[in-house]
Amino acid sequence: MTPAARILLDGRDITANLIPAPFGLPLEGGGHVIPGGVLGGGPLLSLTVQDNEGKKSDSCELEIDNREYIPAPGKGSKLQVSLGFIETGVNYMGTFLIDSWTKKGRPKIMTVTAKAAGLTTEIKSPKSRSYHEKSVDDIVQYIAGRNGLSAIVNGQVGGIKIDHIDQSSESDLNFLTRLAGRVGANFKLADEKVIFNKAGSGVLPSGGAAPVFMLTEIGVTDWDCTGSTRGDYKSVEAAWHNIKKGEREWVKEGDGKPVFRSRKLFKTKEEAEAQAKATKGALARGKKVFAANFLGRTEMFAGAGITAVGFDPDCDGSYTIKSATHRLNDQGLTTRISCETSGEGSDDFWGGGSGGEGGE
Repeated sequence: MTPAARILLDGRDITANLIPAPFGLPLEGGGHVIPGGVLGGGPLLSLTVQDNEGKKSDSCELEIDNREYIPAPGKGSKLQVSLGFIETGVNYMGTFLIDSWTKKGRPKIMTVTAKAAGLTTEIKSPKSRSYHEKSVDDIVQYIAGRNGLSAIVNGQVGGIKIDHIDQSSESDLNFLTRLAGRVGANFKLADEKVIFNKAGSGVLPSGGAAPVFMLTEIGVTDWDCTGSTRGDYKSVEAAWHNIKKGEREWVKEGDGKPVFRSRKLFKTKEEAEAQAKATKGALARGKKVFAANFLGRTEMFAGAGITAVGFDPDCDGSYTIKSATHRLNDQGLTTRISCETSGEGSDDFWGGGSGGEGGE
């Protein structure tokens, strides 16, 4: 198949400038797609888009031949990218803001990096505010609004009530990451939106089921899979301070030993339960990780599911994509996915684990 790309800079189609070709293909909605099968005819050496499930922002990087002077793009310029194949069409990969460029010599190359739209100086600047008896959705919507962004919050985490939480000289970016970890969510910025989703749930932020893609060893250039005893914990305990009784009480997620015991003391039972559930899911997701490289499948994205078939009996099964990296260069269009087992799973690792209580 013939790779294809569409690249817009501040709304202007610059695809033909980067990948010249003797013909263009009409693209629905205007513009055109230039075949990317032969990049040697133009200055674009490679284009990489990385989509991440949480914490780490999505990114885009262009590597450009600069032997014939090409001016550096302005920081903050908006980059919109679509990738795919002429035979099957292209997929919109996202909108990114250019945050840096680097030029080097021998050979002369310019590298342009861009982060998910929404990752601005304002969202990274320190702020202070206290949130009292607010839901996660209330907090996220407020922070998104003050940064000029919209928000999509999964209902399962959005409805969690936070008794009290302080943001003291802390950026909104760090605060939202901390809040996500507290309630078992993944936080990311994408397309000028704050996205708060339940980690490893197989559910889209909107609440619908995430797609599940089939992957077989046929067509995969290389792969690896690692199992870890980190997923051996059968249950997680977290403590909260019962003000009425004046004592510490424990909540438990799961059943059996070994037990993972959180050292943090929470202010409410609800927060302790949310943390116990989040920790249990995180430990389960670390049970097995899987990664693979193959011919470009730009429809795959972080948060979607993967069913691996025909690799190895110990490695086949269901996973959630943690990151999907799509790369276009003179070798063609390829995709690399990094996955982990679902946090909802309950399969025994090697028939069960041994050990006692654990702690963070």
